[in-house]
Amino acid sequence: MKIKIGYIIVLFISISSYGQSLQEYLNIAEANNPELQAMHYTYESALEKVNEEGSLPNTTIAAGYFVQEAETRVGAQKAKLTVSQMMPWFGTLEAKKESASFKADAQLNVIDLTKRKLFLNVKTNYYQLFELNVKESIIKENIEILKTFEDLALIELENNRATMVDVLKIRMEKNELSNKLSTVVENFKAKQIAFNLILNQEENLSVNIPKNIEILEGVNLFQKEMISENPQLLKLNNLHSALEKSELATKKASLPTIGIGLDYVFVENRAVENLLENGKDIIMPMVTVSIPLFSKKYSSKQKQLKLEQKAIESTKIETGNQLVTLFEKTMANLKNAKVSIKTQIDNIEQANQAQKVLLAAYETSKIDFEQLLEVQQLKLKFQFKMVTSEMEYAIQKSTLEFLTTNN
Repeated sequence: MKIKIGYIIVLFISISSYGQSLQEYLNIAEANNPELQAMHYTYESALEKVNEEGSLPNTTIAAGYFVQEAETRVGAQKAKLTVSQMMPWFGTLEAKKESASFKADAQLNVIDLTKRKLFLNVKTNYYQLFELNVKESIIKENIEILKTFEDLALIELENNRATMVDVLKIRMEKNELSNKLSTVVENFKAKQIAFNLILNQEENLSVNIPKNIEILEGVNLFQKEMISENPQLLKLNNLHSALEKSELATKKASLPTIGIGLDYVFVENRAVENLLENGKDIIMPMVTVSIPLFSKKYSSKQKQLKLEQKAIESTKIETGNQLVTLFEKTMANLKNAKVSIKTQIDNIEQANQAQKVLLAAYETSKIDFEQLLEVQQLKLKFQFKMVTSEMEYAIQKSTLEFLTTNN
């Protein structure tokens, strides 16, 4: 009698066999996520703010009519039209535009950070589905093995080489596995619904789950230096630059504002013959200067902006330290998961060998079903640890991608 007791575990697969499927889910999540959509509108609004800040103040146009006409040599003044435009100090508008531009860039960093968090959430749930899916397969395979053990025990019972207790123990173990299978199946259904909701799509859609996890080799796959490109830090850099430009704009706002204008006076013709320039309108260019004599509000605003810059600098240091700490912790977890995977491979192989030794006794002597069940339980334990370690490896890898890359 040949008994199928092996459990084949493959660690390595090509990226194309599961990476494209996962990438497709990431694309769906990005396209369907309402939070990202709202943030893009906010970013577009921030871009329009750049145009707003670069605009000149309103042009002033005034018109007046002389109720009591003022007589001049060439005629009475009937009405006056005035046009004037105030001009901020040189570089003020440019500084405001640059400040608004940096704020828009910071909003773009927020979008990138939100997308990274979304992708990490999708990947985490995806690999949790992988764990449940593989556990279901493992349990089903072990149930089939126990059915084979049960048949063998019944044969041995007929030949007085086993007891009914052996049969009952196998059946109890099989019942326990059936209970675990039911739990795993229900957990998978709930997790699949949660996954689809993250993608903002129909909750009952089936999910394409990989059969294996790719284990990357090498120690320099993720560079800690790349943390400096994390959107959390880039956002703080842009906000700091925006405050610097705001400080410059405030400083320039404390300088005089220059205005240029033009007065045009309509003059009525006089009833005098041969009067030189009779009824000639009056044109008067004007220049005005607005001097902020009381500049305390400007100096106070500059101090506020300097303090806000210092606050951001401190926040950036703290955020950087947190990200580095998370990187080191995640890297350690990644390495531990790889070690655990290799350990479980060895354990499963040794459990298979132990089963072969015990089953080899079938031809020569009485089978020790108690030891056979113990080995099978150990093997199941190692298989569960194996798939959990694979899931843990994939999630830790995804966390490192969140910290150092764009997806």
